[in-house]
Amino acid sequence: MRNLIFFLILFPFIAFGQTYSIKTTIHNSTDTVAYLGHHFATQRYLDDTAKVINGKALFEGTKELTPGIYFYYTPNNYFEFLIEEQKFSLEATAPDFVQSMKIKNSSLNEGFYKLQRFTADMKTKSKPILDQYDSTSTEAQKKEIKAQMDVLNKQVVAFQNELKEEYKGTLLAKLILLMQSPEVPDIPEGTEDPDLYKYTYYKNHFWDGIDITDPGILRSPLLDAKINDYLDNVVVQLSDSVIKEVDILLDEAKPSKETFRYLLITLVNKYERSPIIDFDKVFVHIVEKYYLTGMADDWTTGETLDKLKSRIAMIKPNFIGNPAPELVLWDTLGTEVNIRDIDAQYTVLYFYDPDCGHCKKKTPELYSHYADLIAKGVEIVGVCTSTDEKKWKDFIQKDGLEWINLADLNSQTYFRYYYDIRSTPTVYILDKDKKIVVKKIDALDIPGVIDQLIKQDSLKAENP
Repeated sequence: MRNLIFFLILFPFIAFGQTYSIKTTIHNSTDTVAYLGHHFATQRYLDDTAKVINGKALFEGTKELTPGIYFYYTPNNYFEFLIEEQKFSLEATAPDFVQSMKIKNSSLNEGFYKLQRFTADMKTKSKPILDQYDSTSTEAQKKEIKAQMDVLNKQVVAFQNELKEEYKGTLLAKLILLMQSPEVPDIPEGTEDPDLYKYTYYKNHFWDGIDITDPGILRSPLLDAKINDYLDNVVVQLSDSVIKEVDILLDEAKPSKETFRYLLITLVNKYERSPIIDFDKVFVHIVEKYYLTGMADDWTTGETLDKLKSRIAMIKPNFIGNPAPELVLWDTLGTEVNIRDIDAQYTVLYFYDPDCGHCKKKTPELYSHYADLIAKGVEIVGVCTSTDEKKWKDFIQKDGLEWINLADLNSQTYFRYYYDIRSTPTVYILDKDKKIVVKKIDALDIPGVIDQLIKQDSLKAENP
């Protein structure tokens, strides 16, 4: 059964009647307690609980339920339905809820289950076709299979459009719209760049008809998926482009405090953890523009704000294109070494810990490329993050590391802070002027990335 985050909301009994009343009858079930809950983006929350007697349960309360995708949950059973109408009945036989569901007094859920049955039927039809595609080896066969899938996809779109029109203005129509992608029309004759035309149309129409402040679509997983699809697959993956689109989305969310809060928290978490090298700029932008200006004060504690301030203070000096923070350390003989004195086309800073399992595995593999990298004008500086001299020197000796070996055994510098060393190994690649060009990639990707950088340099030289 799916993992659930449960926040049970208990409603006081008021004698003069119920605002919502949902009757459920589940055949072939021995449950004694059932829960009513709703989606909220990627999470699920409980709203009510009811006793189950002979498969029957009644959820009722005096506060109207906010529209959205809701669910019936027990340790043995789970199914979903829509809330807009507040009083209706659901009857089904476990475990096949989709095919057996009977609905009374909710045309919205009639449509919802019509959609689910159609979707299940399409999945059944597409499975053998997809299996055939995976096993075929010729391009001609693949082309034929793609044509078969195109036919099914057109049927899906046509069915969704019919249902969307039938339930126009309802939550179901809004959810279908979230599931769909823009249909790009035929390219006008004489278009200079057809691919650019298709991309621009798709991007410009991605949000057509969608109101991200609608509380009903927020109470579904579909809006969150739509936002991630847009930011990850539609927007050009450059920090400046993403920042622009993040601001547009947050501006559109502002009329709804609930949506704005959800979106801001989602985006700050997304870009703090982003694996894309330059997207720390997006995280810093969100913190500085929205958190540090008081726009999140209603729900953000002082402690959280202090942590965010500290985090961006560590990140900002390490933006791609910035000069690398000052780094003066000591070699195994105690001689002071300034990285700015290293003469190399590219300098790799490889921060490691002798006790780190990944470091023990990756360091010798990286070192096996050292001679080739040196020949390409690249120097590697191995920086030990430990203050244990014996462990450091034993590590060097064990793998025969003859690159530049440095450490700060007496903790005289703050390199862990200035280089944002939160785990090891951590990698920075600097150009000949000691500006950061790449950072925090996997150690074993260094040789390939260096080749790409050298190739870019050659292209720039050929086309100044």
